[in-house]
Amino acid sequence: MKNEFTVIWPVYIDSNRTISEGRKIAKDESVDDPSLKEIRKACYKLHLQPAIEKYKSYPGSWYEHSGRVTVKTDMKKNELLRAVASKINNEIRKY
Repeated sequence: MKNEFTVIWPVYIDSNRTISEGRKIAKDESVDDPSLKEIRKACYKLHLQPAIEKYKSYPGSWYEHSGRVTVKTDMKKNELLRAVASKINNEIRKY
């Protein structure tokens, strides 16, 4: 599975969603309503080359055009999602 694209849907790291709605990481590690722009910035900070597809819909909520970000990486999906959420929480969103 090396050098394959990994899809990051915003719902994967959204703390407002439940596990059954699609969240993939723990609630305390997730982000409150992440945007595609924030996910893209976090990927750049992780030295990844993100590609944004903003008119795509997450299959579980096909009626919402939330968009998605794809990256080419060797990281495991959960590791990548935690790293992206951490970058958003600690560097991109400075309260």
